[in-house]
Amino acid sequence: MRGHYTHKTYRLTRIWVVDVAVEAHTATVTSLTAPAAARPRRAGTVYLTIMASLVLAWFATVLLWDGDPSTHRTTGTTLMFLMPLVLLAVAQAWYWWLRTRSRPVALDVRDGAFIAPADNRLLSAFAVTALAGIAMPSGSLLLLASPDMPRSTSVLGWVGAGCALALFLMSSRAFVRGAGQIEVRPEGLRMTYAYGRRDVPWEAVAAGPLRRETLWDPGMRIGRPDLVRSTGLAVRRPRRVFLPVSWSHVRREFLADAVNYYLATPAARPTIGTAGGYVHLRRVLGTD
Repeated sequence: MRGHYTHKTYRLTRIWVVDVAVEAHTATVTSLTAPAAARPRRAGTVYLTIMASLVLAWFATVLLWDGDPSTHRTTGTTLMFLMPLVLLAVAQAWYWWLRTRSRPVALDVRDGAFIAPADNRLLSAFAVTALAGIAMPSGSLLLLASPDMPRSTSVLGWVGAGCALALFLMSSRAFVRGAGQIEVRPEGLRMTYAYGRRDVPWEAVAAGPLRRETLWDPGMRIGRPDLVRSTGLAVRRPRRVFLPVSWSHVRREFLADAVNYYLATPAARPTIGTAGGYVHLRRVLGTD
């Protein structure tokens, strides 16, 4: 669903009256948006399980193999170079494909909010890439470790393995908690990060996010940091917060336009989370 955007600025308007035609769109809207969160999560779980199992199986094989790479050249070359390169190449290719692909111009309508679900496929791809990227050289160092090699070889291998496991566990935790999910609610925005969560009331925002593409997630300037509620390791009383769209299953410009529309149009906020309100939002932003 590719959308074009015709509204760059917004002005205060009265809430339109939901008529029979809008009510008829309810089933269509629900069927369109409901599966959006489920598909990436299922695919992400399968990918994370399979690839992590392959990487860990390779690492276990390296630890259990008692051969000498210099004498068992075929087995040694396969363990040291071929398998690591293949697994790392697959992990990197999948991660960058997900990173650069076009994302949907749609939000979930559920739980009284418009929700941009976390892109769990991307989160799982990052976790596997991190695991493979550090575990592979670490395993190769351990494979080379022998009485004739410096002790630092095995030490570096085990340190790298520990770092790989720690980064993988942190990335997996971000996957489980749904880092990247952004909820547009009548009272404000709720954003889930890998390190915590923020609830930002509309009244706390002094300037909305920019819609143009940049290397960084779009930020919002906070005029009332005392109204922002943060959990986990998220900074308390922030002066600026970021929408984690890099990890969300939604088009960046569409979400930025939606947030800016509700910032500029308080009268429309009570319709957030309803099927009629979602149809209206898409019409206002020119995506239908």
